[in-house]
Amino acid sequence: MYLLKVCRCCDSIIGELEAEDSKALGMDYSLEIVGNVAYTLCSRCMQELDINTKTYYQ
Repeated sequence: MYLLKVCRCCDSIIGELEAEDSKALGMDYSLEIVGNVAYTLCSRCMQELDINTKTYYQ
Protein backbone atom coordinates (compact mmCIF):
# COMPACT_ATOMS: atom_id res chain seq x y z
CA MET A 1 0.00 0.00 0.00
CA TYR A 2 1.31 3.43 -0.92
CA LEU A 3 0.99 6.44 1.37
CA LEU A 4 1.08 10.04 0.14
CA LYS A 5 3.69 12.14 1.99
CA VAL A 6 2.48 15.71 2.68
CA CYS A 7 4.20 18.53 4.60
CA ARG A 8 2.16 19.39 7.67
CA CYS A 9 3.20 23.08 7.57
CA CYS A 10 2.96 24.16 3.92
CA ASP A 11 0.76 21.27 2.61
CA SER A 12 3.12 20.55 -0.29
CA ILE A 13 3.27 17.00 -1.62
CA ILE A 14 6.68 15.50 -0.85
CA GLY A 15 6.25 12.09 -2.46
CA GLU A 16 4.95 8.66 -1.68
CA LEU A 17 5.95 5.99 0.77
CA GLU A 18 5.55 2.22 0.54
CA ALA A 19 3.96 1.10 3.83
CA GLU A 20 5.67 -2.32 3.83
CA ASP A 21 9.12 -0.74 3.23
CA SER A 22 8.69 1.69 6.14
CA LYS A 23 8.14 -1.19 8.59
CA ALA A 24 11.25 -3.02 7.40
CA LEU A 25 13.46 0.10 7.55
CA GLY A 26 12.03 1.44 10.81
CA MET A 27 9.39 4.16 10.76
CA ASP A 28 10.58 7.75 10.85
CA TYR A 29 9.34 9.35 14.10
CA SER A 30 8.42 12.59 12.31
CA LEU A 31 5.73 10.79 10.29
CA GLU A 32 2.12 10.94 11.44
CA ILE A 33 -0.05 8.55 9.43
CA VAL A 34 -3.75 9.37 9.01
CA GLY A 35 -5.52 7.08 6.56
CA ASN A 36 -3.46 6.98 3.34
CA VAL A 37 -1.56 10.20 4.13
CA ALA A 38 1.75 10.42 5.99
CA TYR A 39 2.27 13.92 7.40
CA THR A 40 5.87 15.05 7.86
CA LEU A 41 7.97 18.19 7.34
CA CYS A 42 9.61 19.15 4.05
CA SER A 43 13.24 20.27 4.09
CA ARG A 44 12.32 23.94 3.57
CA CYS A 45 9.95 24.03 6.55
CA MET A 46 12.46 22.08 8.64
CA GLN A 47 15.13 24.75 7.92
CA GLU A 48 12.70 27.54 8.84
CA LEU A 49 11.92 25.83 12.15
CA ASP A 50 15.63 25.33 12.82
CA ILE A 51 16.30 29.05 12.29
CA ASN A 52 13.33 30.07 14.45
CA THR A 53 14.48 27.95 17.41
CA LYS A 54 17.50 30.25 17.80
CA THR A 55 15.36 33.40 18.08
CA TYR A 56 15.11 34.72 21.61
CA TYR A 57 12.28 36.96 22.78
CA GLN A 58 12.62 39.39 25.68
